[in-house]
Amino acid sequence: MLGVGRLSAAEDAMRSARPGDRLTFVVVTGDPAETGRLARLRIVDLIACLRRVFAPGDLPRLRLVFDDTGSTLSAAIGHGSADDSTELAIRTHDGLIVARADGRRAGHAVADREDETAETGSSGPGFFPATTADE
Repeated sequence: MLGVGRLSAAEDAMRSARPGDRLTFVVVTGDPAETGRLARLRIVDLIACLRRVFAPGDLPRLRLVFDDTGSTLSAAIGHGSADDSTELAIRTHDGLIVARADGRRAGHAVADREDETAETGSSGPGFFPATTADE
């Protein structure tokens, strides 16, 4: 989940992703009426430019979601309210959150985190406590 002021962190998260990872970026803002609309416009413009330059198979596959309220995803993952400076990342495995990080380089932090349930074959919840990217 990235606030519009932290959208540049999407590049870091994409570079840190493991092969085969499916990435979803949720864009949030404290002002959906103005800042949210401007962010949508810029992102659509960027995608149009990328499609003209790269072959379809060369474009990275990702999902982009706009959370106009800034609270839908936050509430679902147990995080406080989100704003323009939010940078929060989670890693899931079999529908469970196995890693989360909040703050700068959060996407990189969860990409580096080993998936304990996949390695041990544990049937437990595989839930890591919340961390910050500085850990």
